[in-house]
Amino acid sequence: MRAPVLALTATFLVASVLAAAPAGAAPPAVTSGAFMFETGTSLRAKCRNKAPEYALACTAYIVGVVDGIRKDVFIGRTHPVCWPDRMSADEARRTVLAYLERWPDQRTAPASVLVSVALNERWPCQK
Repeated sequence: MRAPVLALTATFLVASVLAAAPAGAAPPAVTSGAFMFETGTSLRAKCRNKAPEYALACTAYIVGVVDGIRKDVFIGRTHPVCWPDRMSADEARRTVLAYLERWPDQRTAPASVLVSVALNERWPCQK
């Protein structure tokens, strides 16, 4: 299952670069070593840490990603998602952590991408 996430990661990075580039400007090259604040590995470590501040950091990160994706859907920058309208922060955290536990080979990817992939896997849109 590694290929879909890597393809999604590359698409996400390219789309982000293109959206930020001024009109007519050539986009900068996207490398596989692009900087990211969180990886799946670092997010999993926070989520598994028993200290309350780490649990809060884990949940806050996931909620921030969810809000960012929902904002992009709202302004028409991305495709709609089929996640529950009233999904709780704890439910989102449990879903993401379960995904990170189930797919250890995915943990080097950007955590923001993995949050989206985990939620889309749990609540896929029906065709």
